[in-house]
Amino acid sequence: MLPLNLELLLTLVAPAGALAERREELYGFLSLLALLLVLLTRRLMWLRPYRRALGLAAFVYGLYHGWLAVQHVLQGDPSNLLFLNQGTQASYWAGIVALAGLLPLALTSFSGVQRRMGRGWKRLHRAGPWLTLLSALHTAWAGVHFGLSPLKGASVLLLSLSLFLFFLRTRKSVPVFSRSSE
Repeated sequence: MLPLNLELLLTLVAPAGALAERREELYGFLSLLALLLVLLTRRLMWLRPYRRALGLAAFVYGLYHGWLAVQHVLQGDPSNLLFLNQGTQASYWAGIVALAGLLPLALTSFSGVQRRMGRGWKRLHRAGPWLTLLSALHTAWAGVHFGLSPLKGASVLLLSLSLFLFFLRTRKSVPVFSRSSE
């Protein structure tokens, strides 16, 4: 429901002819936001029951973002990526690698698969924070390149938040907002 409401808002904000690009950016931001919320589940216990749904939403939003990018930025031909400058190509490859890395995480996030994989499941899912960081880098690097400067600021803010949560997550400490008083 949230993406639909945001798309309706985009029709009011985006200049005529730019809605397709804005939709692509919107789903990229939603994917990164869901990934950041997954990182926060370690600190915010009330988010923990939604961790799997947030991770799957991040993958689905990222997949749709990628499809829209191919359709509207690359004019439907992925080989057009080769005609972009090297910096832009590198930023797109960061997003492609992050999305490709989320695929095995999405496929193995179900209880039956987790049981069959055993400890291998945890090892695989430890890539999540790194993929979040790579997604944030892609967002800030590829960024919003069609105008709307508030979205450019949002890119930098999301990258900063990603870095903060990444380094916060790597510290071995007690959750900040746990329900138990230890």
